[in-house]
Amino acid sequence: MRLIFLALALPSLAIADPLPRETVPGPAVVEAQADEGGRKVWHTRFFRIDSDLPLSATELARLSQVADTTALVVKAHPLPVFAPPEGKRPRIAIYSSDQDYVKAGGAPGSSGNYVGRAELVLIHGGYLTRPPDATRSKLAARQDEDLVVHEIVHLCMHRVNHGVPQWLAEGIAEYFASAHTGAGRFSFADMDAAIRQHLRVRLSPDDPGIPLVRVEDLVGLDWRGWNQYVTDLPVDERYHAYATALLLAHYQLHGGEKRLADLKNTLAAAPKNRRPVELLTRETAVSTQEMLVRYWKPKGLTLEFPAKSR
Repeated sequence: MRLIFLALALPSLAIADPLPRETVPGPAVVEAQADEGGRKVWHTRFFRIDSDLPLSATELARLSQVADTTALVVKAHPLPVFAPPEGKRPRIAIYSSDQDYVKAGGAPGSSGNYVGRAELVLIHGGYLTRPPDATRSKLAARQDEDLVVHEIVHLCMHRVNHGVPQWLAEGIAEYFASAHTGAGRFSFADMDAAIRQHLRVRLSPDDPGIPLVRVEDLVGLDWRGWNQYVTDLPVDERYHAYATALLLAHYQLHGGEKRLADLKNTLAAAPKNRRPVELLTRETAVSTQEMLVRYWKPKGLTLEFPAKSR
């Protein structure tokens, strides 16, 4: 079954259960607004985009489709994860230079950030519009769009983020990015295959071995701890933490009725929780890691966890 999303008001979309296997975006909506402080400004159906980087009509249309459809897909998902900021049009800000990106709140060396206190998605323009070349995979444009999907999911989860473990928030964002097939299209028909492809493209195109971080290292991290942990990793190893979080989120979503019920209960209670409810503990981290290895081995992924904590 395919669902074409039309121009509906975001709050009016009813929760769908089960989620459609494939989602195709409706026509892009991009309306130019008055420039502000030398930055170009546009409105999509649901978002404000501003940029100091020139964007073509095609680039804007694809960005609109990715952002708006991501919001609709998160809204439609059976998980109670849709809790965006209230009272204003959420903002996506694109910066062309490292200095301006970091000054606005982006983590040094990152390609995108959700800044919760500002209810803002930051995108480093160098990653968003990087042109393909002869040495790059044809999936390069998709990878850049998946960055937008990841950060938009954080934005859509704004009011539940503080009440869930950070590995879960990051893992759910990567889960939706894995289901994204490009230009705002999503497929949830075979998430095992989608995740396998997602990780192979990013980490190990020519080898079934997938380098990760220890599950134990991620247990108990809040957003500050997560940011510090990722920043302390070598740049070329930072995605290992997100890959681990993705597999843990999949473990909760597809690990049977009890795990799914625990996940839904955690997410439903998140807006009321002052402290995150832990679905994993240090006592269960090792056994969970072992189960991940056993599950993914026959599915074509050899998970490689470090022997010691970093």
